[in-house]
Amino acid sequence: MEDVTAHGSANRSGFLSRVVRSVFRPSLEREREFYRRLRDLSATIDEAPDSITHVVLRGELYLERGEYQRAKVDFERALALAEKLDAAKGWLIVEQVMRDRALQGLKVVERRL
Repeated sequence: MEDVTAHGSANRSGFLSRVVRSVFRPSLEREREFYRRLRDLSATIDEAPDSITHVVLRGELYLERGEYQRAKVDFERALALAEKLDAAKGWLIVEQVMRDRALQGLKVVERRL
């Protein structure tokens, strides 16, 4: 019979090392990740400018980064898109959730500015 405790401890140490690496990533790696995410979101928004989801996600990315003015612009844009959806009766659950996230993000931004 195989000793599973040896495998469990190996899995735990591997898991812990991944967690530690993700929490204590070098600043250059964090910068690259931020710009990769920003580039991808911006490209998606360019392709589908009425996508409330991607606008909110980019606003949250700016918020996480402390770029409050840019976050505010994206959250306000998302709310404008939400108003258009409301007028067109084009609401789906995802759009409603994104509107709520944009409202929450805007509240956070306004406290920071």
